[in-house]
Amino acid sequence: MTTLAALLADPTTLLRRVTVRAPEPAALRREAAAITGDARTVTDPERIAVLQARVAALVLEGGIARISRRDLRESCRTFLNAPNPPARASQIGGALIQRVRETGRRPAFFALLDAYLDGFAIDDEDVRRLAQTLAQIATTWSWRPTDAWRDRIAEFDLLNPQGAPDRIAARILESTDGGRSVLQASGLDVGGRRKGGLVEAAFVSACRAVSTRKVADIEDAQSLLLVWGQEQGTLTFPRAWPDLVRACLLPWATREPTDAHKVMLVEGLERLGGGDPRIPGRGRWSVIASEAPDAHAILMRWLTKASVMQFLEIVDRSLRDGDARRMWSYRRAFWTSYLLSESGARIDQAWVAFGSEGARLARAVAHETGDRSLSVFGEQSEKSSQHAALLVRIGDLLIVDWSHSAKYNVWRRGEGGPALFRQTYLPGALDSAPLRESHHAPANYTWQKRLAFIIEGKRYSTEKPSWRPRRV
Repeated sequence: MTTLAALLADPTTLLRRVTVRAPEPAALRREAAAITGDARTVTDPERIAVLQARVAALVLEGGIARISRRDLRESCRTFLNAPNPPARASQIGGALIQRVRETGRRPAFFALLDAYLDGFAIDDEDVRRLAQTLAQIATTWSWRPTDAWRDRIAEFDLLNPQGAPDRIAARILESTDGGRSVLQASGLDVGGRRKGGLVEAAFVSACRAVSTRKVADIEDAQSLLLVWGQEQGTLTFPRAWPDLVRACLLPWATREPTDAHKVMLVEGLERLGGGDPRIPGRGRWSVIASEAPDAHAILMRWLTKASVMQFLEIVDRSLRDGDARRMWSYRRAFWTSYLLSESGARIDQAWVAFGSEGARLARAVAHETGDRSLSVFGEQSEKSSQHAALLVRIGDLLIVDWSHSAKYNVWRRGEGGPALFRQTYLPGALDSAPLRESHHAPANYTWQKRLAFIIEGKRYSTEKPSWRPRRV
């Protein structure tokens, strides 16, 4: 049985025999640094549990005056920490705060401040009460001339849970150095504070300001957020992932960024999200589809246009037979018109499934160019190694068209059909729709017109239509 399990089973008995070893010299140096502004996060849950239980026993016995300086400091530092945070028990927390007031212990006071900055949560009542208490203590505290926290508290309104995140966020978005000077000036740039609760709340506030276009230069602000939101390629604030995605994408709902900025956004989000967002179950993307559907739709629109145009080029290069190239040229023109359409029916999502030869060429081009997006596609064994299938979703329709002589397949909603973004497709998956028609249309009536009727919801027959279809 672990120490923590034993404590939970019988805390009274265990308290009689447990001790906490003294800090080593390195730990002492960190404690001294905490007084001057550095932060140290206590991460040993068993040690915290033992400490909290021992201090709680002293308080309940009326022996708070017997608490050691070390235990007072560490209890303040773990004021909001599980498993039994003193902040959640009014009698325990109140006794500790009163002891800090009475003794004026600087390490304990700054440890309480650490607990607030690290454990900050804007809707947490215990955090709000701690902020009020710290604000009261700060007004009568014996500050030293070298103490920076009195000015920091005032300048950034740090002890106002409702206002501090917005103030810090606004300052960072206005900065010219990515917010480093702001975090340094507010004392939030060291140790665990850089990833603590208050900085996370400021990051969320900044993301929401950008997502609603409350800042003038969107591109610079989005670049700043992508840098701020990661450390060595890893997402710094995982809980803020939906907010970051919204901030990067929602401002482009009705307009387009520059090509360079779009590439930067897509590559940054793919890296932080764990890969290509089109692949089912990949990284953090599943939560975006449900929690930020509008932002997800914008990203999918970008990826559809960019990647399908790239893959169409690869199909062009993979076709050697003259008849096949001629047939594909008509199909490419037809689908490009729906891919780039500004109004009316247009491709919502698209995917390509190559035969083995096209897959080999795509991987070679991805390697040569360094463009990872070219290595993301499906593979099919339905047709020959040179065949490529283009899967498109337009409204309620799922359509599969082919690069060589093969029928196009149409599934309406509720009729099943293959899922997009699969890495492999078995025989029969892409050529078994309820509606399968040849590209060899009757006289005076092309397959483009027939398929356009289906896509745009028009009735069709073997007779020539009275309306003019879109030019392809």
